[in-house]
Amino acid sequence: MTDVATTIEPATSPTLRNIPGLDIIPDFVTEEEESLLIQQLDARNWAGRGVEPNPEMKRRHQHYGGVFSYRLRRVVGDMEQLPGMFNFLTRRLLEQKIYASSPKSIIVNEYEAGQGIMPHVDAPKLFGPTITALSLLSDCIMTFQHVKDPSVVVPVLLSRRSLVVMNGSCRYDYKHSISKDLVEYLDGQEIVRSRRVSITYRDMQVSSGEETEHPVERRLQ
Repeated sequence: MTDVATTIEPATSPTLRNIPGLDIIPDFVTEEEESLLIQQLDARNWAGRGVEPNPEMKRRHQHYGGVFSYRLRRVVGDMEQLPGMFNFLTRRLLEQKIYASSPKSIIVNEYEAGQGIMPHVDAPKLFGPTITALSLLSDCIMTFQHVKDPSVVVPVLLSRRSLVVMNGSCRYDYKHSISKDLVEYLDGQEIVRSRRVSITYRDMQVSSGEETEHPVERRLQ
């Protein structure tokens, strides 16, 4: 596996400049790395759709490091070390100074065509100041909506193999969501949705009992 880190650069497009703390890193992983990650993930057990943990979720997912219960709205069970298959991703995140120390939690979500996520802000005290998500297999549009001014809506393209980084205002002041549309359009570009897998890193704080908006997601999937 080629471990070549992609250099993060300041966002230059007007769309990204409008959301402080938002960065998109294209081609954060290679096609070879993407293929290997998907093979390794599909060889493991997926939860959701009646399977513990979180059997009520209508989309499949995998939790690593710690399991967040959408039903109980808290971390359940003990924190565990992240599997070795994620080591190169964690190392790359640290090399690019996206995280100061290794994040403790990974959630892998599978989105079939026609599945999305409701607008939400990941619980600030529970999940820490930085959220990153790696998109695999398919492009999609992530929509950011300002919490205090819902008229501010910014759609952003998440390309296949890109990494979205949410810090600062983007992390705390904007809800983010993904539609259920099979075909999307942005700046004249047609985006045909197919199976998409996202790998989301968060620095989970086990002691927090703070609620999150994530339980709303199970009604959409």
